[in-house]
Amino acid sequence: MDGVTIDSEKLYSKTEPYILKKYGINFDQEDWSLIKGCTEKQFYDHVFKKFSPKIDRNTLINESKDFLKKIFSQELVYMNGFKQIHDKYREKYKFILVTSTGPELMNHIDKVLSIRKMFDFTFDSSDTDKHKPDPEPYLNAINKLGLASSECVVIEDSIQGVSSGKAAGCFVVALLGTLDEKLLKEADMHISSLHELSKIL
Repeated sequence: MDGVTIDSEKLYSKTEPYILKKYGINFDQEDWSLIKGCTEKQFYDHVFKKFSPKIDRNTLINESKDFLKKIFSQELVYMNGFKQIHDKYREKYKFILVTSTGPELMNHIDKVLSIRKMFDFTFDSSDTDKHKPDPEPYLNAINKLGLASSECVVIEDSIQGVSSGKAAGCFVVALLGTLDEKLLKEADMHISSLHELSKIL
């Protein structure tokens, strides 16, 4: 979802100067690459393991979440090209959202953008026990559709997401943007814009 359906990556990155740095958390590019596509738990596991901030974990989570909700309400939009691709192929294909975002933030995003109405089914982090890069999130969606993995196309922009889609047996398209192509080399195809999906759909 983030960085593919909604233009949220730049908004997440704003938590670093406004929230994280207050507690001595300074992400480098490797950190952002690792946590991109992760669940909230995976994100804060990484934060507390690497940086050991002097703040209660739940306090930091809630402060960051409140900041994100505020900035999402003000600035969140769909990714360039998403609505055009959606409208063009909505009658031909099933659209499924598989995200590592938790239900609370997912509900807020839905209030801002009415995102659930854009998809036949949506799955957030609460719908599976295992998460990306494990294949379970995508296998869960595939089973819901009653399709074979070979019939599904996954569009991802994170290392974890690409690995999850490939492990589930799907054809994976990597949308390049915040990560270099070499970090997403496991994907079957690389695109720089969602408009390029017309080549394969």
